[in-house]
Amino acid sequence: MQKQPNAPVLQIGFISAFPDNKRDFMDLFNAHTRDELAGTGVDYVKTFRKLGYDFEDSVLPKAISIGKDMPTWSEGVVDELQKTIYYCTNKHPQLFADIVGKMKKSEQISLARFLYSGRGGTNENYDILLQILEKAGERKAHKSFMEATTLPDQPEDETE
Repeated sequence: MQKQPNAPVLQIGFISAFPDNKRDFMDLFNAHTRDELAGTGVDYVKTFRKLGYDFEDSVLPKAISIGKDMPTWSEGVVDELQKTIYYCTNKHPQLFADIVGKMKKSEQISLARFLYSGRGGTNENYDILLQILEKAGERKAHKSFMEATTLPDQPEDETE
C-alpha cells in the first residue's frame, strides 16, 4: 500500500488486516513490547483513519469495537484511535449514532468513558457526540454517554 496508496483493493486489504478488538490492537501496537510496529504504530492508525473517509462503513465500526474496551485516553496509538472515532463520526454522524444505539448499555458507557477522556482530563469534543446522539433520537445511548461523565474512575486494566 505504500507504493500504491490509492489502490482500493490494497486499501480494503489494509482495513481488513487492521485489528478489530482491544487485545489485538494493543498486542500489535504496544510500545512496551518493542515490536516493529511499536515505533510506527501511530502512522498505521493515521492511515486507518484516513481510509475512514472513504470506507467509513468498515473503519468506524472497527474503531468503535476497539475503543469500547479502552479504559482511558493515552498518548500514541490510543490517542490516534480516539481521533479516528471523532473524525469519522464528524464526517458520518448518523453511522456513529446507529452503531452506538445498537450497543449494550455497558458497552456504551465504556466507549463514552474512553471518548470523554483526553489530554488534560476531558476531550473538548465530547459534547458534539452528545449532540449527535440527541439529534439522532438515540435517547438510551445519549443517557449512557451522559452517565459516563459522572461515574467514578474505574481501575486500570492490568493487561496493558
